[in-house]
Amino acid sequence: MSDNRKSAVPVPAPEPAFFDNPAIDNLIAVTLELGAELWVQKERTRIIEALLAEKGVVTPELIEQYVPSEAMQARSKAERDAFVQRVFGAFARDTVKATPDA
Repeated sequence: MSDNRKSAVPVPAPEPAFFDNPAIDNLIAVTLELGAELWVQKERTRIIEALLAEKGVVTPELIEQYVPSEAMQARSKAERDAFVQRVFGAFARDTVKATPDA
């Protein structure tokens, strides 16, 4: 006797493909995720350094409660914009084929 009930665990929808080769989509997804993770670490390091300079001590609670000054927010935004341009700017640049067609 077959069981025609739907699975209790939903099956995720396939990801949209933007390139003919799915490996390229996957590489771009990995690159974006790594960039995001790196930026989070850079921000957390900035907070830790600020707390050490201001209080001489760092705790997980102080990190989570930290509110940056307006000057620090502006500096962080400028650094983030430069980071995005350095890391992801290659996606927008013009390219030519490395080897001509035979």
